[in-house]
Amino acid sequence: MPSTRSTPFPGTRRRPLGIVSLVLALLAVAGLAVWTLHDRHGSSAPQDTQQLRPQPAALRARLPLRPLLQAPTATSRRVHEAEQRLISTCMAQRGFRYEPAPAQTETDSDEGCPAQFGIETLDPPSNAVPPSALPSERPRGEAFTQALYGDPKQRISARNKVIRVSRPATGCLAEAQTRLLGPGGRQRDLTLRLQLDQGERDALQALARDPAYRRVTARWRTCVQQAGVKAQDPQSLAAGLSPDQPLTAQPAARVDVNCKQSTGYLRQAYGRLAAMQERWLNAHRETENAWKVLREREADAAAQVLDIR
Repeated sequence: MPSTRSTPFPGTRRRPLGIVSLVLALLAVAGLAVWTLHDRHGSSAPQDTQQLRPQPAALRARLPLRPLLQAPTATSRRVHEAEQRLISTCMAQRGFRYEPAPAQTETDSDEGCPAQFGIETLDPPSNAVPPSALPSERPRGEAFTQALYGDPKQRISARNKVIRVSRPATGCLAEAQTRLLGPGGRQRDLTLRLQLDQGERDALQALARDPAYRRVTARWRTCVQQAGVKAQDPQSLAAGLSPDQPLTAQPAARVDVNCKQSTGYLRQAYGRLAAMQERWLNAHRETENAWKVLREREADAAAQVLDIR
C-alpha cells in the first residue's frame, strides 16, 4: 500500500494535503459507521429488496421455540417412519391393514405455523394441509378404531395454563409411541409439549408489553391511518376483514400489508417475539433440555426400528 508520507508534487503544500487526507479518513470512518448502524438495525441496502422484505414464513422459522415444536428435520421424519412401521405391524397382527400417514414436509410446517401479526401476505394460502399428530388412516369400523386407538376410556392427559390435551393410553398408536419414547415417555412428551406451548403464549404476552414492539406498532398504526384505515393493531384489522372476499379485493388488507412493508413491521415484530421466546427459554432451560433428551431417546429407538446403523 502506498505510504502516506510520500513527498508532495512540486508546487503543492504539505498542510492542505494533510487536511485533505484527514477529511477523507473521517469520511471513510463515517461511512463505515453508517454502514454498521444500518446493518445492525436490519436496514437493507436499496438494491437488496429481498432482504428488505423477508418472507413471513422465513421470519417465523427464526423463532427459537419453532424448531423444538414444529420444524421437520431428517431425524423427525425417520422417527415418523419408524412409528408408522410399528403401527402397521401392530395393526396387521390384529388383522387390519393400515396405510401409513405421510411425513410432515417443510411446506406443511410453514402452513401449520400460524401468522402472529394478522395479514402477513396477500398471497393465496397453499392447499397443503399439515398432517395431524395422529395417523391419517380413516376409521373402518369400531374394531379398527379400537385396535388403533385403544379403549376410549383409557387416556393420558396433561395441561398448561390455558389448554388440556389427552391422548389414547392403549392401542397400536400408543404401543408404537411407547416403543420409541420408553416407559412413561408418552406422558413426559405430552407434559413437555404443553410447557413449550405455554412458552409461546407467555412470549406473546410479554411482547404486548415490549416498548420496541409498541413503537413499531405505533408506526404501522400511523401509516394505515394516513391511508384512511383505522385500527389499533394488525390483529384487530385482520379480525375486521370479510372472510367471504379474497384479501386482494379488500382495500384495508392491501393497506395493511403495504404499511407492514414500508415500516419493516414484520421483521421487527418477529425479531422482538424471538427475543421474548429466547428470554422464556433462558428461564426454562430444564424444560428445553428434558425435551431434547426425550427427542434423542426417540431418535435412537427409531434407528433401531429402521435398522439404521
